[in-house]
Amino acid sequence: MNARLPEVAVRTFCALPLAFAVFASAAAGNAAEKNADEKGAADARALVMALHPEYCDADLSTRFDGLDVIAYPVVWNEADYQGAPVEHSGTLYQVNCYVGAYNLVVAFVMNTDDSDGGGLQPVSFAVPDFTLDYAEGDETRTQLAQAPVVNGFASEALLINPDFDPDTNTIWIFEKWRGLGDAYSAGKWTLENGRFVLKYYVIDPIYEANLDNPPEELSEQNFVLYDAGQGTAHRP
Repeated sequence: MNARLPEVAVRTFCALPLAFAVFASAAAGNAAEKNADEKGAADARALVMALHPEYCDADLSTRFDGLDVIAYPVVWNEADYQGAPVEHSGTLYQVNCYVGAYNLVVAFVMNTDDSDGGGLQPVSFAVPDFTLDYAEGDETRTQLAQAPVVNGFASEALLINPDFDPDTNTIWIFEKWRGLGDAYSAGKWTLENGRFVLKYYVIDPIYEANLDNPPEELSEQNFVLYDAGQGTAHRP
C-alpha cells in the first residue's frame, strides 16, 4: 500500500464526490427514519394519554431520565387460508405511564406494517381474575383459608414492571404487592398471530416478611394460576 501511495491518493480523491453522495443519502435516510420513529413514539404516547389520563403522567419522561417511549421492531408469522406461514412486521411501543416507589406502570401500543390493518392499536393482556381468602384472624396475611380461586379471565391494558425480550417476542412482568417484594404477581405473554397470548401467571400472596422468622417453605410458597403448558387455569 505504501509503495503505491500516489495512486491510492488519486483514486481516493476521485471517489470523493461519489462517497459524499452515498454518505448524504445515508444521512438523509437515517434522519427520515429517526423522524418517523420520533413521530411514532409521540403518536403512541398521545394515544395512551387519551385512553388512560387518570393513570398516565404526560410529563413523566421530562421529570425522570430513562423513561422515554421505547420502540421495538417486531416480526411474527401468521398462517394464511392455506396454512402457509406469512411474515408480518410492525413496531411495539412501550409507553411508561407512572412510576411509584417500587412499581412502574406501562402501556404497550402496536403499529403493524400491514396495508389493510396497520395503524396504532393499544395492546391488551389476558390475566386471571382470582379471589384470595386469608385465614380468619390472620393479621399478618401469611395464612390462606384455601388456595386462590380462579374465577375467569380479565383484560388489562396496563402492566407493572414489564420486561420485553425482542428475541422471543415475550413480555414478562414482576408486580410487587409492596416494596419488599415478598408478595407479588408474575406473568408471561408471547406475541402470536399479532396478539400477546398469556402463557404463564403466578402469584405469591404470602407476606412472610411480616413474621420475625418465617419458615423457608413459607417464603418459597406461590400459586400458579395459569400455565399454557398444562392447557388450563389452575383451580383448587
